[in-house]
Amino acid sequence: MIAAIDVGKLFELVWAAALASIAVAVSFSLVMIGAARAEDCRRNRRAGSATLYAALSIVAGVVFIGIAVFAISVITSK
Repeated sequence: MIAAIDVGKLFELVWAAALASIAVAVSFSLVMIGAARAEDCRRNRRAGSATLYAALSIVAGVVFIGIAVFAISVITSK
């Protein structure tokens, strides 16, 4: 017996996976960039810029962890 393929669900899977992978990559990249530039700014005695980059890194880290928690909850609920 050949199973019917729901093309709509397949397309939804493809775009959701692409969107999720982009969101994970961007958020983790912002964590790394923020942390590296904050350290660089601290080394060059630019406290204001260092604080802003550290805040960027923290916010992006929270977003990254939120994405991971959401993904795990979706996986376990299916």
